[in-house]
Amino acid sequence: MEGEKRFWKRFKDIAIVFSFIVNFVLVVALLIFAIPALKMLDNLDAAFVGLGDSTIETTIHIDQPAGIRFDLPLDQPLPIDFPLPIEQDTVVVLTAPVPLVLPATFNLPGGGGSINGTVNLSLPAGTQLPVHLSMVVPVQATIPVKMLVPVDQSVPIQMDVPVSIRLGESGLDPAVERLRAVFRPLRPQLDWLPGEE
Repeated sequence: MEGEKRFWKRFKDIAIVFSFIVNFVLVVALLIFAIPALKMLDNLDAAFVGLGDSTIETTIHIDQPAGIRFDLPLDQPLPIDFPLPIEQDTVVVLTAPVPLVLPATFNLPGGGGSINGTVNLSLPAGTQLPVHLSMVVPVQATIPVKMLVPVDQSVPIQMDVPVSIRLGESGLDPAVERLRAVFRPLRPQLDWLPGEE
């Protein structure tokens, strides 16, 4: 009985020492692995902040046709000033009698020679005369123009457009803030680490 008590007392002492050693090793191991991990989380938080403050700068090349379709309202006078040449055959109808006094040469039969004289005659109203018109008519006028002119064109566009996009302002700030909120509870633990300020 006495031996059994000693055995349990030694076992208890050994178990206490063993438990202390195991706990000490675990705490040391936890500190060894936790400090770099917490520092890494701090660096990760700084990276998130940098991501929100980043700016993308690039040049976008545009090379494609652009369709243009609209109605062009036109409401203005249109001056016209030009010579109009006319060359054509037509028939005119006399609206009144036309007296004619024309010089004429009369040839006498049988070789009797010729006599110069004058012929008097009158063309009655309604007489149709074939004529050839050859003239230049000056055309001067102002025409009021009021209309819609449909415009439907394809215009080729080629240009380089410089682009500067601030990631935070373009909508990334809420996502960065949510990521930082995940690690914010660890901030107090980072503050007591050696080398942290």
